[in-house]
Amino acid sequence: MNRILVTLLALSMSGTAIAQQAKTTATDTDFIRRASSASLTEIALGKLAADQASSSDVKKYAERMVVDHTKANESLGKLAGSKGVQIAVAPEPAQQQDIDRMKGLDGAKFDRAYSDAMVRDHKLATGLYELEAKKGEDVDIRDYARGQLPMLKEHEKLAQSLPPF
Repeated sequence: MNRILVTLLALSMSGTAIAQQAKTTATDTDFIRRASSASLTEIALGKLAADQASSSDVKKYAERMVVDHTKANESLGKLAGSKGVQIAVAPEPAQQQDIDRMKGLDGAKFDRAYSDAMVRDHKLATGLYELEAKKGEDVDIRDYARGQLPMLKEHEKLAQSLPPF
């Protein structure tokens, strides 16, 4: 009798795990890929700003982007791994073009381009995360998106407060 109960319990638990994995839809998987790619872009641009920015405000902001987005991507990577989903390993092609374009800038030109990119990128990221937070089907991924929104909104606000160049 005990063996039957243990077997039934094990089967029900494995069914729960399968049901949980089934909830990770193509939309949730796309969110993970796009969110991780966006973080990789922020990290790359932040590191670039450390060398090419002339404004101490831009350098300070960029340093924070590297730290915050590295932590966010590590957390997202763990979550993605638990769902059997691969995070992005590089920025998307359009994001890489922005990075490559900004490699050719320095000083005030870099500061202006970086500030503009940070406002734009964080508006896009906030929209991406808000959509996942509202419509994501996987509870864990949806909760991750909700948890990251305050940070992204703060980043956007800080980017908007960078001095005009």
